[in-house]
Amino acid sequence: MGTLTGNALMTRGVLSSELVAKIAAGLWILASALVLSAELIVAPPAGSSRLGSVVVCGISLAAGMVMWVLPWDRWRRSATLWLVPLAFATIGVDLRLGNGDGFLYAITFLIVFVWLGLGHPRGTCLRCAPLLAVGYLAPLVGTGTRQAQLGMASAVFVVPCCVLVGEAVAWGVDLLVRSESALAETRARYAGSFEEAPVGIVLTSSDGVVLKVNKAFGRMLGCPPDDLKGRRLRDLTHPEDWEDNHRRFLSLVAGEIDTCKLEKRYLHADGHSVWVSINASCARDSPGGPLYVIAQIEDITERRALREQLAHAADHDQLTGLPNRTLFMDKLERSLTLAEERGHQVALMFLDLDRFKMVNDGLGHDAGDRLLQRIARRLEKALRGQDLVARFGGDEFTVLCEVVDEDEALVIAGRLQMAMDRPVAESGNEQFVSLSIGISLSSAETTGAAALLRQADVAMYRAKESGPSRIAVYREDDDLEAMRSLRTSNELHRALERNEFEMHYQPFVDLHSLTMVGLEALVRWNHPTRGLLPPSEFIALAEECGLIVPLGTWVLREACRQAAQWCAERTLAHQDASRMNLSINVSAQQLSDPVFTQLLVGALEDSQFTADHLWLEITEGTILQDPDASVSTLRDLRELGVHIAIDDFGTGYSSLSYLKQLPVEVLKIDASFIDHLDDDPDDMAIVRAVIALGDSLGLAVIAEGIERPGQADQLTSLGCQLAQGFLYGKPRPAREIGRFPADDLTGWVGEGRLSRV
Repeated sequence: MGTLTGNALMTRGVLSSELVAKIAAGLWILASALVLSAELIVAPPAGSSRLGSVVVCGISLAAGMVMWVLPWDRWRRSATLWLVPLAFATIGVDLRLGNGDGFLYAITFLIVFVWLGLGHPRGTCLRCAPLLAVGYLAPLVGTGTRQAQLGMASAVFVVPCCVLVGEAVAWGVDLLVRSESALAETRARYAGSFEEAPVGIVLTSSDGVVLKVNKAFGRMLGCPPDDLKGRRLRDLTHPEDWEDNHRRFLSLVAGEIDTCKLEKRYLHADGHSVWVSINASCARDSPGGPLYVIAQIEDITERRALREQLAHAADHDQLTGLPNRTLFMDKLERSLTLAEERGHQVALMFLDLDRFKMVNDGLGHDAGDRLLQRIARRLEKALRGQDLVARFGGDEFTVLCEVVDEDEALVIAGRLQMAMDRPVAESGNEQFVSLSIGISLSSAETTGAAALLRQADVAMYRAKESGPSRIAVYREDDDLEAMRSLRTSNELHRALERNEFEMHYQPFVDLHSLTMVGLEALVRWNHPTRGLLPPSEFIALAEECGLIVPLGTWVLREACRQAAQWCAERTLAHQDASRMNLSINVSAQQLSDPVFTQLLVGALEDSQFTADHLWLEITEGTILQDPDASVSTLRDLRELGVHIAIDDFGTGYSSLSYLKQLPVEVLKIDASFIDHLDDDPDDMAIVRAVIALGDSLGLAVIAEGIERPGQADQLTSLGCQLAQGFLYGKPRPAREIGRFPADDLTGWVGEGRLSRV
């Protein structure tokens, strides 16, 4: 009956009419059986009939059985209340016909009210109290026996006791109903939460057998949840992850850890892997033994893929997909350690694409990017499987390989260059690409990855200086030269602050009159330890480290100041100041500086030097870096009155079409063509052509580097009018020139050293 009651309470919240009737019938049968047993065992009082009581009890027992089989589920539960007066009547009849046992008489009324409390709402027993009083007292009236009198007296206690017991039972049943309803609601919520949870939930036994899973986990693995029950975790887990998973599972079940958090892979029904994040705990019984393991499982496949993409992006180049500098340096550090253990060498190669800037400038940066991607693929194919190629930045690549000796490294470098032999098709054009490669090899003296990389970089620059598509292996001399350049670069920054530069001046000469017609201003560095340094020692470094513009500005201002001072002195000495022409070299960086024109105007205004006496010497390479901008800037300068000369003419790649557009007035023949002018027919032909070109375009021609009288004689015979060189005077500082430079050159070279044609 307890099970039936529990089921009824869980399913309907209150007892059904059928169940109430069943309880009543059961109690009726129980009470009838008890009374019948008492009548048969206990001797009846004098004057009473046992037969009548037995008959009544038998009829009552039969009535209970009839009540048990009646279809009470067709009627309302209130219909069962009609059993109460029937029960009271039956009890009364039994009392009158039986032996009149007062205890059984009271107990049967109590049983009726217990039934009322079990099967009906609270208050029902209280409402039936009057009926109880009547039903209890009525059979006792008129008997006149001592027991009847005692029974009537006991009504004061029995009636309230029956009502209270019935109400107490009803209150208990009501409390049980509420508890069962709350429990049923909780179970329903749990079942709903379990099944509809957005994350997977799995219950397994302590030996790893799946007991129950929810829908989310089934979707995660592509299987219906029922198909997963009974399977072992090992069958669902990726083989590579099982060992670690199993070790942690055993630790969790053994109580060594409270929770288990890990990332692992499950096998999907279609065969692919599913990355999940698991948070598992073990439920235990009172003694602490494992009952089951419950795990919350989240699908992190997309998150894991994104994380791997971000990790890949952190140490790989986004354009080419090759390892970047960070990953390469990490691999280099580890390779150095392994190579030392194996007795091999690490070869680090620094690769630079020759003339890659021409691709970017000619076809655009998009085409340059596509070219880099294709070159990266070629480099990968040219290397061995264990070698590593990385994009270091821009058009620079690095290669890491383990070799036995230098010869093996050179073989690998040769394969890399051969990979560039075939042209790369890009935008309908064929691009021929070559590599300059610098190689450094690890040794006992190598201090680390950074040192090896620097050595390869130094070797690569030496390779580029030798021409395109060259290979150079690092030498100790390279390091000394690189350190010297670095030291010189650092000292250059302080040289301007310490006023270590000074100007020297060299005259231009009229070959026919052998008189000075102007001066070229040449900067020198009065180095505190290395002495007086010519421009070849520091101008290129100044351009590389960004100091050429401030240095050039200082040269411009200082030369204009000195020339203006000499003009004033010549005027006071009644000398022709118009012969004080000043020539100053201007670099490409200066010419491209947006404020160069303003700087020049400022130098002229501050020094009071006349713009018409200032000549700016520009090399062909300077003009060709940006011809259109150069033409525009030079025209602006010419409008100020400044004269323009092309320096080192014939050594560059100047275009005659640009030459005729430039406001140029002078061509300076480079000294390399003058050196063997008096004994080399080819140099003679080149100089003759330049002089003829100048005459055709109306340009003056100056030959520089004159050191021998024979050179001067040849130039004069070719029609060259102006010259410059040691034959007519070496560059001198202003303090050695005197008050002002005189037209007569004897002050520069001494008496008897000039030759007149």
